[in-house]
Amino acid sequence: MQRILFCLLCCLPGFLYAQVNWSGSWITNTTDTTITKAPFFRKVFHTGKPLQSAVAYVSGVGYHVLYVNGKPVTDAVLEQGYTRYDKRLLYNTYDITALLANGDNVVAAELGNGWYNVQSHAVWEFHKAPWRNTPRMLINILLTYKDGSKETIVTDRSWKCTTGPSQYNNLYTGEIYDARAELPGWNKLGYNDASWQTALETHSPGGVLVPQEMPSIKIIRRIKPVSVKQVDKDEYLFDMGQNFAGVVTLKVKGTAGTKVTLSYREVLKDGKIDLAHNTEHMRSWPGELPFQTDVYILKGNGGIETFTPQFTYHGFQYVSVKTDAKLDKNAIEGLFYSTDFEEAGHFTSSDPMINKLYEAARQSYRSNFLSIPTDCPQREKNGWTADAHISAEIGLWNYKSAPGYRKWLNDIRDAQTPDGSIPGIVPSNGWGYDRKDFTFGPAWGSALPIITWYLYLYEGDTAAIRENYDAIKKYTDLLTSEAQNHIFKMGLGDWMSLVETPVPFTSTACYYTDAVLVSKMARVLGKDEDVTAYTALAEKISAAFNKEYYNTQTMQYNVTTATALSTTVYHGLVPEPALTKTVEQLAKKITDNHYHADFGVLGTKYVLPSLSDNGHVELAMKMLTDTGYAGWAHWIANGATSLFEDWPGEFSHNHIFFGDYCAWFYKTLAGIRPDETAPGFKHFFIQPSFVSQLTFAKADYQCRYGKIVSSWKRNGKQVMLEVEVPANTTATLKLPGKKDQLLQPGKHKLTI
Repeated sequence: MQRILFCLLCCLPGFLYAQVNWSGSWITNTTDTTITKAPFFRKVFHTGKPLQSAVAYVSGVGYHVLYVNGKPVTDAVLEQGYTRYDKRLLYNTYDITALLANGDNVVAAELGNGWYNVQSHAVWEFHKAPWRNTPRMLINILLTYKDGSKETIVTDRSWKCTTGPSQYNNLYTGEIYDARAELPGWNKLGYNDASWQTALETHSPGGVLVPQEMPSIKIIRRIKPVSVKQVDKDEYLFDMGQNFAGVVTLKVKGTAGTKVTLSYREVLKDGKIDLAHNTEHMRSWPGELPFQTDVYILKGNGGIETFTPQFTYHGFQYVSVKTDAKLDKNAIEGLFYSTDFEEAGHFTSSDPMINKLYEAARQSYRSNFLSIPTDCPQREKNGWTADAHISAEIGLWNYKSAPGYRKWLNDIRDAQTPDGSIPGIVPSNGWGYDRKDFTFGPAWGSALPIITWYLYLYEGDTAAIRENYDAIKKYTDLLTSEAQNHIFKMGLGDWMSLVETPVPFTSTACYYTDAVLVSKMARVLGKDEDVTAYTALAEKISAAFNKEYYNTQTMQYNVTTATALSTTVYHGLVPEPALTKTVEQLAKKITDNHYHADFGVLGTKYVLPSLSDNGHVELAMKMLTDTGYAGWAHWIANGATSLFEDWPGEFSHNHIFFGDYCAWFYKTLAGIRPDETAPGFKHFFIQPSFVSQLTFAKADYQCRYGKIVSSWKRNGKQVMLEVEVPANTTATLKLPGKKDQLLQPGKHKLTI
């Protein structure tokens, strides 16, 4: 029997940091990972004296729902946050003082599989994860009495366990819930648990316990269907009107044993949900619950029954409900799940398409940050590293998402091997390390240095640099060891492009930026030798890149896709004499292509700023809002409420990695730009672009010092610009043809 005792620091609003002596044991109900029923646990305890406070410290993996005297301790869902469980475990801290009574009390919990015990089959093979085991939990409840004495209630063999109505739960597939097996009052006092089994003491999942400092996942929006149609005698089709991540709450009335099957999908085919769409990565075995399906079996008590899946989530716009029971439009309600980040920024403009694009990017971002930054909320739910770093600025402008990224950078370090390798997805169960694997390479693995730098740039977070520096340096050194004469030839390239750009071109450019970032971070940390070494490395990579791809006579690159040209500009590789020519060549390519996109995920990050920062903001704006194929506005014009994985829309309809234009709205249209010499917006730039397509644009952003506002509006031939500079900061106003102007804290109104 493994006992555990360790000291950690933890924090709870209203409580000071305190030393917590963990004691007790991890408990489970079985050692069989194929058991599908979700376990119940409960323990009755007595408080005989007046309480000062009661704090519950809980780690329950994969997921847990905790009750005290029948009431949930939080409105969060899908707790605990996802990590590589054999490396790092999160715990939550709950103030349960108000839920306790003087005398007898009961604490109860239900556990779900989450990522800890994946029981379905997909190409990612999480059912073979090295950490896989049965759901388990560790709880310490610290009781502090008014007389100063303390008592700790812990998980051990004194807890009782059984199974209930949840027959099956899985992230990729869904849940099966048989209401006939409900145990009324199981989490309350007075329930007779004499027939329950004794909980099994078991071992820890293996990871170091740390507090979950990022916000939990919550219901951020409730969504009513816009329509319902009866498409067959026993099938109803609900259209939620928007694509999002989460589940639905079902309300239904019928006889005992009536089965309700809910199937969640993004697209329709011949008037019904397309059951094949986005299922290519699933490898369902006979008898396995289908992809994105929940099943509810009625208990038939004569009243309205309510069902909300607890241990899964889906990505969808449409829900097919098959049942013999009669349903109407009010039978389901959508629950939009996302990590509960506070809002940090907002953008609006005079152009309806721009505003719709803005909302679509936010919709996809929220759908793809559930404990980790993901690619899509339906078929994969994986932490693809490029998706994360390409979309990170969207998150940092719009939400107070830095704690989520700090947590995920820990996950990257947990996934990094001793030689420095970083897999294509994080957390990883072992997939994505092989050099033959197409994901290995800096376009994806650069998530570690890039996001670390963003935290410094936007938050002034030097701690993130100190914490991640050695891992970043190790990764960059690995790239150097595997590059050929400083040309890095492996990895994913401009994924989902319509015109191919050679992988060595984009990989080497990203490798160059990694070296640059190491030198910058070394300067922040005062590591002068590393500043010199990695500055020199960056120069060698740049020289090798231009030797390979740049013609000094013609001052042109020999790869001329939009992605390639913008890569040289965005990464700062193009020689200064050729900058104008390269940008003009890019602009001509976009114009000749009728303002349509033929680039992929890397191009979506590079093209717009390469144009707008070099005299072609009107062209960038026209390209962004053109509704022809292919392009962002083409999706919106054809009814999209979120962003797609690919221009044709054949794959996921809720991806975030094409959405960096949302950050471009803040930086270019509103013109709020951070200054890396004064990080965290201690000083920043106001450099708006008064594009002819807009009559006004406005952005606000809550930095660590207060609210920044940049708002402009046309008034005849003049532009009225309003800027708000927070206390203890300054801003420099930069306008074409005008002298830079230093703005002090306060509100400024200017006529231009």
